Amino acid sequence: MTFKLQSGLRYRMPVVFGPAPGPRQKPGGGMWLPEETGRMNSEWMAITYLTAREKLEALLPPGFELRGEPLVCVSCAWFKNLYWLAGRGYGILSIDIPVTYYGRDETLEGSFCPVIWEGSPDAVLTGRDELGFSKLYADIAEISHGADGTTASCSASWLGFTFFDIALTELREEDAAPSLPGVGGGAAMYYKYVPRTSIGGSEGADVAYVTTPAPKREAGGKPDNITFDGFDFKRWSAKGSFQWHRATFEQLPLQAHIVNTLADLDILAITKVEMVAFSGPGIAVSLNTMRAIAPASHHQP
Repeated sequence: MTFKLQSGLRYRMPVVFGPAPGPRQKPGGGMWLPEETGRMNSEWMAITYLTAREKLEALLPPGFELRGEPLVCVSCAWFKNLYWLAGRGYGILSIDIPVTYYGRDETLEGSFCPVIWEGSPDAVLTGRDELGFSKLYADIAEISHGADGTTASCSASWLGFTFFDIALTELREEDAAPSLPGVGGGAAMYYKYVPRTSIGGSEGADVAYVTTPAPKREAGGKPDNITFDGFDFKRWSAKGSFQWHRATFEQLPLQAHIVNTLADLDILAITKVEMVAFSGPGIAVSLNTMRAIAPASHHQP
């Protein structure tokens, strides 16, 4: 008897070994129970800046338009005590752009994330396949804090080449409602693209569509992608700086074109610097509600 996939279970290559464990499925199949996932911890530092509109528009897939000013939020974060990695953690480096997306059946306002680097190959695999996130691997240093608590820094590298670093100074804790760093809230959107296996790549994509979490409802009926139920949350304002280090092909063979494009985004003005720290239910990081959005045949805003 040959291997058979069971309906209702998640699989990733190599599929013949059975259901794939990860953030959204425990070993053997089935969703993790909240009581099995404990509490996770995270620190998140971010800088938002104004850049040239035409350069930012060049990073938007079909159906997207910039929403408001041409802003970019670059953030570096660390997650610890993750249930699906048996208590381990990793860092992430991500980009967010404020957008409106015009799909076939719905129009969404929020942010588009063109790329995320993560310090765990397991997180890269599960996120690319199951969520449609444009994830890449990098060595991401754990966030370092100064002795007096007013500074923090982080960096990302690949096989010894540091392509990004960020530093915050004059950290001051503030009273603020829980929210993640970003460019104005709304729906978090990603572009899932999987090339079709074909001679010379001539047949294009097997998959090309936008993904986003199914919205939850806040009090009063306002839809939101994020809930902070059961979280302990802190926020700091700060001053900060960051730098993309341009790379040659020899330094970053498969990523130099990405890093160099981001390095070319002019920093016209830094508009916001912030840092958050939170702990909460481990299950909150599962993102088990991601869905695909049907693309419009023609974009008519």
